[in-house]
Amino acid sequence: MKIEFDPILSDLNEPQRQAVLHTNGPLLILAGAGSGKTRALTHRIARLIRDGVPPWQILAVTFTNKAANEMKERIKNLLQIIDVSDVQTSKLVNQQTSKLPTMGTFHSICARILRKDYEHLGRSRNFVIYDETDQEKLMKLVLNEMHIDFEELKPRTVLGHIGRMKCEALSPKDARKDAVSERMHRIISAYEKYQARLLQANALDFDDLLLETIRLLREVPEVLDRYRRTWQYIHVDEYQDTNHSQYLLIKLLAEGRRNICVIGDPDQSIYAFRGADIRNILEFEKDYPDSARIKLEKNYRSTQIILDASDRVIAQNPRRPQKKMWTERKEGPKISINEVEDEQGEAGEAIKKIEELSGKNVKLNDQVILYRTNAQSRLFEEACMRAGLPYRIIGGVKFYQRREVKDILAYLHIILNPHNTLSLMRILNVPARKIGKTTIERIQAFGEKENMDLWDCISNAAQISGLAETMKQRIIGFSELVSKLRELSSSDNVANLTLKLLDATDMEKWLRDGTDEGESRWENVKELMTVMHKYDSLDPQTSLSSFLEEAALVSEVDKLSEAKDDALTLMTLHLCKGLEFEHVIIAGCEEGLFPHSQSHFDNEQLEEERRLMYVGMTRAKTHLTIMHARQRMLWGELQANSPSRFLSDLPEHTIERRSSGILSSFALASKAGMEKAEKGTLEPFHQEYVNAEFNQELGANDFEINQDNAEMEENSRVSHPKFGTGTVAKKRGDIIDVRFDSGERKSFALSIAPIRLI
Repeated sequence: MKIEFDPILSDLNEPQRQAVLHTNGPLLILAGAGSGKTRALTHRIARLIRDGVPPWQILAVTFTNKAANEMKERIKNLLQIIDVSDVQTSKLVNQQTSKLPTMGTFHSICARILRKDYEHLGRSRNFVIYDETDQEKLMKLVLNEMHIDFEELKPRTVLGHIGRMKCEALSPKDARKDAVSERMHRIISAYEKYQARLLQANALDFDDLLLETIRLLREVPEVLDRYRRTWQYIHVDEYQDTNHSQYLLIKLLAEGRRNICVIGDPDQSIYAFRGADIRNILEFEKDYPDSARIKLEKNYRSTQIILDASDRVIAQNPRRPQKKMWTERKEGPKISINEVEDEQGEAGEAIKKIEELSGKNVKLNDQVILYRTNAQSRLFEEACMRAGLPYRIIGGVKFYQRREVKDILAYLHIILNPHNTLSLMRILNVPARKIGKTTIERIQAFGEKENMDLWDCISNAAQISGLAETMKQRIIGFSELVSKLRELSSSDNVANLTLKLLDATDMEKWLRDGTDEGESRWENVKELMTVMHKYDSLDPQTSLSSFLEEAALVSEVDKLSEAKDDALTLMTLHLCKGLEFEHVIIAGCEEGLFPHSQSHFDNEQLEEERRLMYVGMTRAKTHLTIMHARQRMLWGELQANSPSRFLSDLPEHTIERRSSGILSSFALASKAGMEKAEKGTLEPFHQEYVNAEFNQELGANDFEINQDNAEMEENSRVSHPKFGTGTVAKKRGDIIDVRFDSGERKSFALSIAPIRLI
């Protein structure tokens, strides 16, 4: 029977339709902001299934769990519609959709591969995944072992270097080949010890999930061949955000059938600091010369005014595929450019604008304040509280990082793998068992002497000399509790297991201590239980490991879609990609703040700052407000910086300006403005800023000292965007003298100089 209405191909524009109907061979989809990227991808996958491709042969990789879940739901709905539409088709669909395609983030898919095949590399499949807090704790242990003071090398700084090495798929051995300074050699030594500690704890960090999967596929050809035969159609969302290790993984998997479809937008590549390499999407056609290219340029989100303005901002970037976004939403309010006196005025005006639109039936959930740095959030929070406006901060204290939640997760990690020393240290005295620091030190000393890890020591507590009998009994009681829970884990799913854990430890009584904070902590534990029930239908071991994977890999942005209360959202620009709001406020649009001062002497960083502005602007559906202050206090210093250079790119027909001052510096920033000011009227802003060039050359807009700069010492190797590489010859407080390899010698103030450790 012929289907008159095809729910998969109907309601698609022509480029989307081409993307959905493309089947074999490599495909690059350049999808502009709000262009129906998810629709094209999900309809393509649904079409493949409908046309006979078994779902298990399809892989879709996303960057957030939110995106993966949204795609799954859309595919389900599309196939259910087909099921209703046609009897013959429904038989095919029912056969083929008993299982959905494999969909998830890079990390979750790699975790799945390792859970199944890690034993091929001689590693246990019951590994634990260390989050950022666990990583930092482990690095502190490593640096203590190396007798390195945290002031000399900060744990986070070392982890940052290690993360960048892992994004480039560099082992400690590989990285050491390029190390030129003593400091970098010490970081690489810490990297080696850190990896050894992870191995000892049967743990992986986020980056290891990818690197170990790559190693598995390279070293065990039969496993690689199996996954190539399994995933014959590979899709990668947000391809512009992939780093080198993610690129290597996808290339390995796709080299079989070469049915690889990548979708993304180079103009939205904003994660270079995480290792994202924009070249992956720009050079896709070099890797696959026979690839097809399709552009999605119709926007379904924003007004044409917002698109015209954002297109002009991003057009200044070179080396980008040309595209012109358009929409059927031709009418809409102009973009409001608000000049305010200072940061307090900025927060007040932002809340005023939000309340104004709220009075016009724009819900708080559909409004957002975006800012460049987390330091800017405080004043907006305070303004919300003064106005009695409910708000949520994305990127604050994450749910899975709360103390009581981490405690429960640590218990579950120990049940899964008792040799996880970090988790064991965390809950040895939770709830309080009077096992203090001195006791733990004696246990550790016993372990060093007998070459045992912490769990083996606890299991043999009776043999530890120097411990009182009562203390030995407490430790033995704890080990028996863990052993009992481990036995239960073979028969109880994670939710039931946790109920028994809470009961056995009397956790509720310990948390609910009669205070409001205690009640809140217990509510968080109950919320954690709610998440666990998603895994009730799985077998016990899978239920436990799958839940712990979600807890380790979920992001706070993923949870935004679950928010039920009507509240204003506050977040950094880096977190807003993939989201949309009726009204967007972009705050702090001044030179030195946005674009960030660190980009002033680095063209690639400046291009990324411009992409960040583009991403922020294109989150807005109808209302867009851009704010800049004549002066603001940042990091204890009063600064008066020029309006952001990005504002000079905005077409005049798209904007209207407002100023809290009698005479706007925004207007005075142009020659025409100065002429009008003499006549007593204000002229619209022009493209030249007073003192902008001077401030940029001087670097005086820096408000955030690079963490590495504080650690520069004599003989450190450094690089400067203008003078190249050199060696620190002398340091006097904030001033360093650098002897460059070219022979030049220069002095710099670390607080403002664009100079970096290498």
